[in-house]
Amino acid sequence: MTEKITNRDKLTSPGYGAIRSPGGLGALARAERKRQQLTLDAIYSTTGLSTRFLSEFERGKPNASLGRVMEALQALGLEMVVLPRETAQRFLARQASEEKSSDA
Repeated sequence: MTEKITNRDKLTSPGYGAIRSPGGLGALARAERKRQQLTLDAIYSTTGLSTRFLSEFERGKPNASLGRVMEALQALGLEMVVLPRETAQRFLARQASEEKSSDA
């Protein structure tokens, strides 16, 4: 099982949203990795996923294995959730509203 290598709870999360392409998912993973100040080698050390694979995933290469992508996301402390589009849009709108309220 993949272990989480950092404590995301102590860090401010970047804005998340709907992911509709391999490039979008890779960009989100890269932004999260950089936000946590992790290198590709650190993810490799935890997951055993090659730095070449991780780099290709972050660049949005569409033939990345879903299982390995999920392993990389889990190492970053991210979860993948699939929802009907309407439910996801309501959830994201509510989350954005709550974040605005807490910033005020």
